[in-house]
Amino acid sequence: MKISNSFSHPMETGYNQSFKGIPKNPVYIPSAIGKLGKVVGEYVNTPEQKLFLATTALMLTPLIDLKFADDEKKTDVAIKSASKAIAGGVTGVAIRAAFLNITEHFIGFDKHNKLNQHFFPDDAIKLKENSPALANIRMNQYCKTLGTLFAVIFMILFSNSKVDVPFTSDMQDLITGVVKENKSWLKSLSDVSSARKDKIKNWFVQKKNILTKLKNKTEKVIDALQDEPTAENKGDAAK
Repeated sequence: MKISNSFSHPMETGYNQSFKGIPKNPVYIPSAIGKLGKVVGEYVNTPEQKLFLATTALMLTPLIDLKFADDEKKTDVAIKSASKAIAGGVTGVAIRAAFLNITEHFIGFDKHNKLNQHFFPDDAIKLKENSPALANIRMNQYCKTLGTLFAVIFMILFSNSKVDVPFTSDMQDLITGVVKENKSWLKSLSDVSSARKDKIKNWFVQKKNILTKLKNKTEKVIDALQDEPTAENKGDAAK
């Protein structure tokens, strides 16, 4: 089976009716819904979709936890769910928006950079000659798809473990300080920031100690190799 990209098949002649006919009792969608769908298709991208999902999770998941979780764990479970929704929403929206901006800025018909050289679709040039307006629409869709793909790869390889996990932990501590310890938001935020600062400082100290130990071991090995007598020195010593 051969798979072709959208630039190879512009479908400039419009749509084809399935089975070359019209249903016996067609259902017509109101024009307002059609216009809404058009706006959503043009302006609602993956960052907005992630924001909508995160907001929905933030509103509904804690309520579900408070209703169905074990009585002694309801508050903790709800706080954890809210923290995950907030952290995942913030990082997900930011990362998706960043990569969409990158692809839209660096990939296009008049872009001259290495990213465009590697990822620009060759079929787009032919479509540009035949139908410039359609080519621009397809290029916009292509950049959005590519940006979303880059964002997903980045999140899987890096941000999920290095950003989401600590951010979720900090959000959980922040909300816990307010809900369970009766702190003000400002006080809880100050405590969480101080704790995170100490964690970062300790992390750098640990890495520095590891590098120092590695350096010392390397120097000892080099010194030992330099002090080891060569064959010539052994012969002179025997004389």
